[in-house]
Amino acid sequence: MTADLKALPLFEGLKDEDLQPLAARAQVRRVPKNIVVVNEGDPADSLFMIVSGRVKVFLNEPNGKEVVLDVKGPGQYFGEMMLDDKPRSASIMTLEPCEFAVVPREDFKAFLLKHPPVSLHVIRNLIQVARGQNIKTREDVRTREDLRRYIEQLRTKNVTEDPGVKRWMNAKRVTLLVLLICAVLQYYFFDVLLEMLQVPSLTTFIGGG
Repeated sequence: MTADLKALPLFEGLKDEDLQPLAARAQVRRVPKNIVVVNEGDPADSLFMIVSGRVKVFLNEPNGKEVVLDVKGPGQYFGEMMLDDKPRSASIMTLEPCEFAVVPREDFKAFLLKHPPVSLHVIRNLIQVARGQNIKTREDVRTREDLRRYIEQLRTKNVTEDPGVKRWMNAKRVTLLVLLICAVLQYYFFDVLLEMLQVPSLTTFIGGG
């Protein structure tokens, strides 16, 4: 297990003797594909380090929609939010068969106190996660605001002012005018034909035929 932990970027630069106490407390877990390892709201009591395989981090919205926040693979870890002693903030599911090194919360906290470089690594990761959430929140707010403005414009704007709508309306008017002219001409020529048939000489010629 010491060799597995040493291969993780989280423990880069640490000596074997530094990792041995943590490795002794770590438990190996092998999990098949499509298994939920952590549920949002569960007690946060351990850190998961990914030795092999990939997982997805996701949330379930009230409407049943799943929102994927991240995908993690070998060398990465999840569950570091356990440091604030609060419930899990997201769910984790395996995307393929995985192997984890699972370290209890109290053991990992004690390890961080003895190894400041690892603590800084975890802190940077937490900051990155927080910034990612801030960016996502801003994007959501911006999207909602853009949608609100667009709906407001639709309410206040006369759609006939749109150039595309104007072209369509003009083409429709021209088409109707052409059809009207054709109808008038049709009736006109029909009346002329009737008058021609009533000419005596023409009637005699037709009757004589």
